[in-house]
Amino acid sequence: MQLNNTRNWFIGIDGGGTKTEAAICDSSGSVQGRAAGDGSNPLSRPWPEVEETLRALVGEVCRQAGADPGEVQGLFLGMAGADRPEVRTRVEEAFRPSWGERLHIDNDALAALYAGTWGAPGIVLIAGTGSIAYAVTADGQRHRAGGWGYLLGDEGSGFDLGRQAVISVLRAWDGRGEPTELSELVTGHFGIDRPDQLIARVYGTSNPRKMLAEASVLVESAARAGDAVAARLIKQAAASLLELAESCRARAGSDLPVVLAGGMLAADTLLRRCLLESARFEVRRPQAAPVAGCLAAAMMRAGLPMDEQVRAGLAVLQTDGVEEDAHGGELA
Repeated sequence: MQLNNTRNWFIGIDGGGTKTEAAICDSSGSVQGRAAGDGSNPLSRPWPEVEETLRALVGEVCRQAGADPGEVQGLFLGMAGADRPEVRTRVEEAFRPSWGERLHIDNDALAALYAGTWGAPGIVLIAGTGSIAYAVTADGQRHRAGGWGYLLGDEGSGFDLGRQAVISVLRAWDGRGEPTELSELVTGHFGIDRPDQLIARVYGTSNPRKMLAEASVLVESAARAGDAVAARLIKQAAASLLELAESCRARAGSDLPVVLAGGMLAADTLLRRCLLESARFEVRRPQAAPVAGCLAAAMMRAGLPMDEQVRAGLAVLQTDGVEEDAHGGELA
């Protein structure tokens, strides 16, 4: 849609390990373009490919809005791994020459938080493929708990839940664990005849983390069917996520609201229900997709208020149902 040149444009990019999303809006919060591309985590993908993805998405949303990049007042990149100096340096070197002070770079957890608080202080609890709790206080201090990746953490995440499901099936096969409906679901999901064939399927894939995370949906199915093992796994995952949130709240030193984010908590899952039943703090659900939080951050850094009109405009950017696994362990 072609617009006149009197508007101030803002671009937000939510970049994660498997998916990157961009959107453009004007100073009233009216969204005029949205596009998605490949993952843009510099820690898990070659930088030239990441840079190409980011530039292509900026160009695409500008094209949709009829905006010249020179008219964009703020470009906010919410990227996995942005806390690391080497990541920030690469982004700065690639985009600062042409964007100057209009460029803003921050952790993608901030985008998920702002999608639930519109820039106000709070904690975001993310459970996607990985898991993390990330706080921003009223005076701008940052605190985190978890997010150490699948080898060192990610408790309560999709990866963790899927891994525990496969372990339960193998324990049942060995006779060390109780029978579970997960056995049939897991063998069917992986296309094998017996659980002992799992070793070749899991260790033989190039991305076991993603493979096991995708199996997490089987736990939900089994638990809804009344399987006791699956129900325990969900309670265990919820307890781990609550521990992350409580730890982050203790570090932040204030009674901040907790925003739920990530594919494991975005939908009305048994995991989310279990977490909500046990939570002893204020819980908020995101009002929009994380890319809306990126736009909010871009506008706020330009000094614009997040008034009701702006929030309503950005809220049209709802999640598209794709698993939000860009967050969590990718932040380590």
